[in-house]
Amino acid sequence: MHKTFIATALALGMCLPVYAEQFSNSNSDSMLSPVTVDEPNTAVPHREKLDTEKQQGLPIRLTGEHAEYDTVSGDFHAEGNIKVSQNGQDIYTTQVKGNMKTGDIWLLEGGKLVEGASETQAAWGHYNFNNKTGEMKKLTGKNGKDFFAAPHAEIYPDKMVLDEGGSTSRCPAVKHPKCLEIKAKTFEIYPHDKMVARDVKVYVRGKHIYSRDYWENSLTEKSKERILPHIGFKDSDKGTYVNLSYERPLGDKDTIYADLNYYSKAGYKPVYGLEHNERNFKVTYENGWYEDDDEWVEKQNNIRFDYKNHHIAPGLPLSYSAYFERGLWKNDDTGRKSWHTEYGAFLNHDRIYLFNSKKTSLDLTIGKKWTRESADDSVESTNVYYATLAQKISPHWNTWVGYYREDFTTDVFTYDQPDMAKELRNGLQYIMDDKNSFTIVNRYDLDQKKNYETRYSWTHKFCCWQLSLIYKHKDTDNKDSAFEAKFDFVNW
Repeated sequence: MHKTFIATALALGMCLPVYAEQFSNSNSDSMLSPVTVDEPNTAVPHREKLDTEKQQGLPIRLTGEHAEYDTVSGDFHAEGNIKVSQNGQDIYTTQVKGNMKTGDIWLLEGGKLVEGASETQAAWGHYNFNNKTGEMKKLTGKNGKDFFAAPHAEIYPDKMVLDEGGSTSRCPAVKHPKCLEIKAKTFEIYPHDKMVARDVKVYVRGKHIYSRDYWENSLTEKSKERILPHIGFKDSDKGTYVNLSYERPLGDKDTIYADLNYYSKAGYKPVYGLEHNERNFKVTYENGWYEDDDEWVEKQNNIRFDYKNHHIAPGLPLSYSAYFERGLWKNDDTGRKSWHTEYGAFLNHDRIYLFNSKKTSLDLTIGKKWTRESADDSVESTNVYYATLAQKISPHWNTWVGYYREDFTTDVFTYDQPDMAKELRNGLQYIMDDKNSFTIVNRYDLDQKKNYETRYSWTHKFCCWQLSLIYKHKDTDNKDSAFEAKFDFVNW
């Protein structure tokens, strides 16, 4: 049926990022295997002008073992193994009736809707192809990672409303209560946009943990918010930590958020922000603390503009993105302050698959960055080159190698600066089974012609929970090695 019907609509919230960043020399994703990431550098899609046929709806095709059709009234009735198809969506049922002229269709004995990896079942359904409205009863199904259920749904041209309650979870468990389940009195799902839930209750293993009156989650970009806190041990300088992220929309495009971090040794290090998000760009205003290489930086009145990744032209596998950032930064160790201004632009190539196989991929990015510091009245720039080659050797083995070229652009802060100007990084991942994996990442300094760091990571999954143990062995002069442990939800 119509795109608003259910397939993409019932993602119900906790989805994947659309505007994925390029693979870089960042420390935050150093243990991430590129083969596990689908299509980085995804660009904002070009707007398409809908022709008259698309606006009025595509043809409906109905097949069944027994069908009757009145050419005068437009009434039809079908029984047996029935399939109703329109524009890539298939409905399977055993009894259906409707009217081709009015556009009405009734699933008298329920049915199943299949679109790609999405599957939705309903005990009863009605839909009108002309005005794109309808109703469904007793819904269950799966869309991507999300399992969902609701007793009733109303379908509108721009949204679907679960008006008699509903639930969603990414936990596949059947022998014990869901590890994490979200229930709400109402859900409003706007396809390819957002999901809004009201009177929300969060359950862990069947036990009610907390409630909230409102929850909104984007279906196109990764949300900053986390349903439950994340805990772990960072290193000997920061100690154990608890992280809770919260966001609240102020309208269709504006959101306030808070990233609340507490460390047993470093103390309370929160981030508060306001984000304005348009289709092509977003603007962020922040105050808060960030850390990199044991240096804490407090950003004050920090404004950042991000121009989202866009293809240069339809059909051309090249896209571009840019950013501008300015704020008063303070080095927590030295107490030094500086008005930090930074901007850059990137040219990205869509992921290249080599040897006619999805098992071998190449990601390429070139760019330019500029940094200005008021503390020493300096302006520095650097060319940026990122290249990552990945290979899926087998279902159990992944490997990758990356070359990253980026110069230092400030002497005032080490935060967000490269650890080395020319880095060769290689990784090897062994997936023992569906619960355990082991990863080694080696970082080599090409300028110094010696190894910089080796990271070891073991990950164990408990249904929806994940324990990660990471050891970072540095081969630099100060031998500043570190151990880190994280205990997180894997599906959220």
